[in-house]
Amino acid sequence: MQICMHDVYDNTGKIKDEMTAHFAGNKHFLALLPNLQLLNQHLHSKVDVSIYEEAKQGLYFSFLGTSAIKTVEDIQSVEIAYQPKNISGYFPMAAGEERSLLQVRISPEHLANALGETEDQIIQHFRLMGEKLNNDIGVIQLPFTERSAEISKPVLSHKGHSISLAGHIYALIFTVIEQLQMLSHLSQCEDCQSKLFNAQNLIEVMEHEALNIGNIAQRVGLNKEALAIGFHLIVGQSIESYWTRSRIKFAADRLRQDPAAKTHIVAQSGFSDDQFEAAFIQHFGVSSHQYGQIH
Repeated sequence: MQICMHDVYDNTGKIKDEMTAHFAGNKHFLALLPNLQLLNQHLHSKVDVSIYEEAKQGLYFSFLGTSAIKTVEDIQSVEIAYQPKNISGYFPMAAGEERSLLQVRISPEHLANALGETEDQIIQHFRLMGEKLNNDIGVIQLPFTERSAEISKPVLSHKGHSISLAGHIYALIFTVIEQLQMLSHLSQCEDCQSKLFNAQNLIEVMEHEALNIGNIAQRVGLNKEALAIGFHLIVGQSIESYWTRSRIKFAADRLRQDPAAKTHIVAQSGFSDDQFEAAFIQHFGVSSHQYGQIH
């Protein structure tokens, strides 16, 4: 089944009546200033589908989630991409899959004016950043940090004039650019990378401790922002996600050895029963009870 994204939502951002059998979700689009746009979109597919979409040239700052993005807790990661020309194509969605994004599109010229630079300097900066990070797909990924969350809150909660919302969006863009500069440094600094691997090792041996990112950052000699950004660069996932996986893997090893001790194992894992089962199913694809039967 193939559908054009333009045919999914009506002018108010709701799913069109004829599409409600296939999709659920909503879309909110604002053209704030010339060449500055904000999109908040959630799409839940009820069927296997291939969706045709078009993207205009420009710089894209995308904050991604799965469920509808209403608060910063709904955002999981950040992607930055420069599109030198208009592009189009299909992307697949499986039945039951959800995609959400809070996305800013700004032209290089507009961003250059805001930063007091030339358009060529802006384009070159993002191209060089992709090359430094050995990124073949043209998309740079960042974790969604505590600082990102604080700067994003006014964007999500804003109810006033478009000009003041644009100010919040500029602040968010500038924060991401600073994070990209930090990412570039971390990708080339051997001492910093050694500290990041040390942080990974510390998490591996945290059997019963609660996750305290500030404490880990202090122990390895990095600030929390650098630790979060660098850890994602080195390991490929956020500290929180890696910690959860480590705890669940540790619990699974103990369950294999002593299935009868599940209550004690869950208690020591730091999760509630519901959190434990959800994380276990996400990691292993089966419940802890089924896992015990298989192993």
